[in-house]
Amino acid sequence: MGRSGLSRAMRPDLDGATSLVVGASRGIGRSVALGLAASGASVIGMSRSADALYGLGEEIAASGGRFLPLVADISDLDAMETAVEDAWHWKGRLDSLVNSAGTTNRSSALDITPAEWDAVFDVNLRGAFFLTREVGRRMLDGDGGSIVSIASLSGVVSDGAQAAYSASKAALIHMSAVLAEQWAPKVRLNCVSPAWVETDMTRDFLANPDNRSTIVRRTPMGRLARPEEMVGAVLFLVSDMSSYMTGQNLILDGGWTA
Repeated sequence: MGRSGLSRAMRPDLDGATSLVVGASRGIGRSVALGLAASGASVIGMSRSADALYGLGEEIAASGGRFLPLVADISDLDAMETAVEDAWHWKGRLDSLVNSAGTTNRSSALDITPAEWDAVFDVNLRGAFFLTREVGRRMLDGDGGSIVSIASLSGVVSDGAQAAYSASKAALIHMSAVLAEQWAPKVRLNCVSPAWVETDMTRDFLANPDNRSTIVRRTPMGRLARPEEMVGAVLFLVSDMSSYMTGQNLILDGGWTA
C-alpha cells in the first residue's frame, strides 16, 4: 500500500475528475489529497500552510499526478471565495469537494472564552458552510458533484472532546444532511466521522499517557486510527460507487459505538 493507505486494486477510477481538498496540508486532508491523486483525479489543495502545501504538490507531481496549490484561510470568507473561483477555473469544473479543515480548543466548558468558541466555529462550521455554498452553487449550475465533510465521532456521541469542537462537528453533520435534501439529486453531501486519529491536531492531547490509554481502552480495535485509514471512505463517497448515497454520516470509530 502507498501513502494513500489503499492498494491500486481498491481505488475507484477517478481519471478526469477534479477535486478540491480543503485542509490539504496535513492530517486527514493530506492523506485524502494523495489518495485522490493516486486514483487519477486532478487535485486542488487549499490550506493556510504554504510550505506544507507546496511539499504535497511536489509529492503528487513526482508520482505523475496533477495538483494546484491554493493558499487561503477558510475562516477568511473573501479569500476563500476567490480561492474557490480559482479552483473552479483550473479545469472548468469541480466534481468533488472534501471539507477537511478543522481546529479545536482544549479549554473546558467552564473556561472557554467567546473568542475561543468563535474561532472553532469559524473554521469547523461557518467557513465550511460558506465554502460548501460557493462550490455547491457552481455544481448546481453545472454537472453536479459530491461534497464530503470530515466531521467527527465527537459530533455523534460524547467521546472526551471539548464542548466547542463537539458542537461544531454535530452542526456540520446536520448542515450536510439539510443541504443533501435541498440539493438532491444533483449534488450529494455526506460526512465521514472518525474517532481519535493520530494527527498534528491531536498530538499534544495524546502525548499524555493517561489520555492515550483511556482512548485505546475504550476502542475495540485497541488503537487509534491513522489518517490514511479515512481515505477509502472519502474515495467511496466522491465516486460513482456511492451514487445513491446522500445525507449520510459514515462513522469510522474502531468500534467505539458498537
